[in-house]
Amino acid sequence: MAMSRPNLRKLMANLGQKLQRWPLEAWSSVVLVMIPIALLFSWGLDFHSLRRGEETNLVESAHYWWTTLQNYGFTPTSLFDNLGRSPLPIWLISLSQIIFGQGLWGDRLLGALLNGASLPLLYWLGKELYGRRWPALLTVVVYGTAPTVVYWARVASINSFILPLTIACLASALFCRRDLRGALPLGLILSALALTNLPTAIVLLATSLLFLYWDTPRLKSSVLFWTGFILGLMPAIAWWLGHSSLPSSADLLTSLDFISGSPWPTKLRGWFWLLASAPGLIFALHAFPQAQQALHWSWARFLVCQAGAYSMLVIISPWSSPSLVMPLLVVLAVAAGLTLAEVRQESITLVYPPWWRRFFLILGGCAGLGAMAVYNAYGRGNLTTWTAQDGVLTILVLVLLALTLAMTSLLLDRQRPEFINVLFWGLFVCLFLIIYTPLSYLPPRSLPDVIVSTVSTTNQLPAGL
Repeated sequence: MAMSRPNLRKLMANLGQKLQRWPLEAWSSVVLVMIPIALLFSWGLDFHSLRRGEETNLVESAHYWWTTLQNYGFTPTSLFDNLGRSPLPIWLISLSQIIFGQGLWGDRLLGALLNGASLPLLYWLGKELYGRRWPALLTVVVYGTAPTVVYWARVASINSFILPLTIACLASALFCRRDLRGALPLGLILSALALTNLPTAIVLLATSLLFLYWDTPRLKSSVLFWTGFILGLMPAIAWWLGHSSLPSSADLLTSLDFISGSPWPTKLRGWFWLLASAPGLIFALHAFPQAQQALHWSWARFLVCQAGAYSMLVIISPWSSPSLVMPLLVVLAVAAGLTLAEVRQESITLVYPPWWRRFFLILGGCAGLGAMAVYNAYGRGNLTTWTAQDGVLTILVLVLLALTLAMTSLLLDRQRPEFINVLFWGLFVCLFLIIYTPLSYLPPRSLPDVIVSTVSTTNQLPAGL
């Protein structure tokens, strides 16, 4: 005890000095952004029943796996039986059911909490990459108000675990540049990704090593780095070897989602989910020309590797998993945060591209037409399962979204940086209200799937995510 008290006193003194260097304005802005987004991820998880398809399958598999473990006890084959190609989501959903109980809250809450807990890590990633507070904070704003992120954070899905694991993987890769101890966490996170979606883990492994080789060449000859990295990968390697050795299990090539015929009809589903978050991610396009001219900076190399090289590998890969596209949500949010920070800090000299204004004006018109379509459909009795509250709230959300996008377009036309507050607080309010409407409970064949189904009528593919 005599030795521990001075150490504890010294630790608290160092922590106090660091907190003093972080002004109150930074604290308040981070809290003001992260708490509402975390609430958006976890509020009203029991408003709608389980979605048919992947969510129902994962929840039932988790319940069945835990029940079997209770009835028959733990055996070596318990780690492989009835888990398919994504064991980690089933294990985590089972843990959530044990902690929070059976029901919708227990099925979904752990995924929502993991997504909320990843927000400070995303802020640290942006701060580490850019060295400034505002790009990091606006990265969190863009990511947290992306409709695709909010949708997957609120359901029990493979994608709801891929998103926080992607943030952790990218943050670990950045941490490895200055501390070799980050190699072990990087390997462990890639192991977790491999137990969630193996193709996504393979592509992220390739782009992360490419970035580290380019940005920090000394790591390629570091024994400590490679030892920790390989040790971190061992859990995934051991599980896949054990899974492949079972007579009833498919081989490793089958687990990689290779399919006969073109994988593009199924891949398009992931790209359409990416386009659903275009209102915030569209600003990322402005950052990539800058990155090509600043390749001597780490942030430029990061964007080129994790967005450019990653997209190219997804396009040319033979894998058909729609989850492959999900990590791009994180990277594009990081790029959009840089653009919006420049808009905020250089609003006098920076001229906004004219297509920004046209883009939001078109989106606002589409939202207004959607409100009119819902009004007409409800008035004619086509939406028989909707209550009066459902119809009123849905029309209200679409009108509010149209006004938000139209006001954003107007502020862009006048070269006013206030469009950032209008756009993202408007998106936040719309997404929060959508929780109470049928729009948050997409049918089994959601909009991306419906679009893809028109493309893949000549390609008979198994049902995916």
